Amino acid sequence: MATNKHAQIRYTILDNCFSNFNRNFTYADLIDEVNNVLFELGTEGVQLRQLQYDIAFMKSDAGYSIEFDDDLKDGKKRLFRYKNNGFSLADHPLNQNDSEQLETTLAILSRYKHREEFNWLEELIPRMEQAFDLVASGENGAIGYQENIDLKGREHIGLLFNLIIKRKVTKIIYQAYGKPQQDIVVFPYHLKQFNNRWFLFGYNKEYQSISNYPLDRIVSIEELANGFEPSTINWMDYFDDVIGVTKPEDTEIQVVKLKFLEKRINYVLTKPLHGTQKPDKTDDSGSTIQIEVIPNRELYQLILSFGEDVEVISPPEIRQTIKDKIIKMNNKY
Repeated sequence: MATNKHAQIRYTILDNCFSNFNRNFTYADLIDEVNNVLFELGTEGVQLRQLQYDIAFMKSDAGYSIEFDDDLKDGKKRLFRYKNNGFSLADHPLNQNDSEQLETTLAILSRYKHREEFNWLEELIPRMEQAFDLVASGENGAIGYQENIDLKGREHIGLLFNLIIKRKVTKIIYQAYGKPQQDIVVFPYHLKQFNNRWFLFGYNKEYQSISNYPLDRIVSIEELANGFEPSTINWMDYFDDVIGVTKPEDTEIQVVKLKFLEKRINYVLTKPLHGTQKPDKTDDSGSTIQIEVIPNRELYQLILSFGEDVEVISPPEIRQTIKDKIIKMNNKY
């Protein structure tokens, strides 16, 4: 079984769709169903390529060997439903590792089963627990998540997601801090969460560039006429060379070396700052790490969050920027 992040959650949602003989699901429908849950979990949604990969895995011998009704179509659109009514992943034998993954998945999903839009979980979770002889999930509060239900902008996620999937030109009324409201026409491409805040990424026609808009600053959203221009960006790896969501233009990746106090380095080693993090071999003490990123304000905020426990070794430009910020902070006290 694949073990990538949230894979088992996606398989569980897809299984629920494929076993529903009261409805036929297109690719777009399946993406909506999966992403509705993933967005609630505070993670990024999937796009068509990932969905196709998941379905291919579920059909494979390494997955669940599922079979579809291949004759089910709506014109040229492919529709998805199990070949045999009554088939479910609950009928598929699990090894111990699979069982543990599924148990964790059900515990995560159970926190949403009382919401109206996820009422299908009320039936699915007990059925799968019984079929796999799993412990009851969720009711004892064994898993907890940080969630701000009052966070502004959450109500826009569903509409923006649909506009992205349907490739619709969008007008947003945007209220930046301390500035008057703006009407902005954008080609919406991607939704991303960072630091408990959601952002819309899209092409701004006026500035002819990719911009990001915090959803809590969006006042209203309106779908416009046709004229959408598809993105050429691979959003799956667009953020690989930055921390956070800000990606300055015409800025190159730099190797940033950070030296931590002994009391803090173990925390950093077990919770890496970035996917490129590795030990600096020139430091025999093992207290220095390096990451390869494009410098942005989120990087500076992250460094400053460690306070006196960290020192920027290089590059000198970032070291000086941090020094200047510390001096400004010190002058306030």
